[in-house]
Amino acid sequence: MTPLHYELSDARRWAAFSGDYNPVHFDERWVRAQGGEGLSVHGMRALLDVKRFISPAEAPSPWLKCTVRLRRPLRCNTTYSLMRDAGRRVAATVAELPAGQPCISCQIMPETVFPTSANASQSTLDSTAFMRLQQAFTPLLPDAQRWHFLDALLFRHLIQDDALLRQEAIAALLPQRINMETLFVRFPVVQTHQEVVFDRGLLANWSPHAPAESLIVETLPALVVGDLRQGAIVRIASRTRYQNHAISNAVTLKIGPTTAQ
Repeated sequence: MTPLHYELSDARRWAAFSGDYNPVHFDERWVRAQGGEGLSVHGMRALLDVKRFISPAEAPSPWLKCTVRLRRPLRCNTTYSLMRDAGRRVAATVAELPAGQPCISCQIMPETVFPTSANASQSTLDSTAFMRLQQAFTPLLPDAQRWHFLDALLFRHLIQDDALLRQEAIAALLPQRINMETLFVRFPVVQTHQEVVFDRGLLANWSPHAPAESLIVETLPALVVGDLRQGAIVRIASRTRYQNHAISNAVTLKIGPTTAQ
């Protein structure tokens, strides 16, 4: 068993990299007004440690798929256990202490194909911004693999891409002229699942390098079920290629009243 414990300083460092300033992680008064019990840990921040814990050094298949389920939030200033799942290959669970209720489950499996989708929008992350993000990521995860960094980078892109909010499926869901920061304040937003598919070449060790390259990042069409009044489920996804190795990141969110914890 490996203990996991996160404090507000961890939230600040992850938000400085990702731009995820969702008040569920920072504003206890806001959380309690939504029916919550206290500040929760960024799911993606905790998953950095979970993914490093189970990542293999190599793989026989050309592609790998990492699937994540976030069952319940981790609380700030609380210790949890990170354990390998003996019943599944390359899998782990984060559980509460001492009851042992699972909070996060994560598994890496062989995959045969890389997901494709039409109608993706493109944006460019220039070399200067890419280098800055490499430097910001370095203290978050020692001994990272390349896919860990790119996974985090694609998540950052998703929550900062204004073009995502202009997609027809999402624009029909949200009030007009709303941005991500306002969305987080007005409506509870909680991540429930993630799926990352990546080239096995991205299992190589990661380290910042200069000069950094530019990246073309694609945002894929979102899938939306439900509405804000009853609670909506939204799946957003992006992908990129780094040194000819592809990776995609799909995140499922609950938005609205059903997300209160």
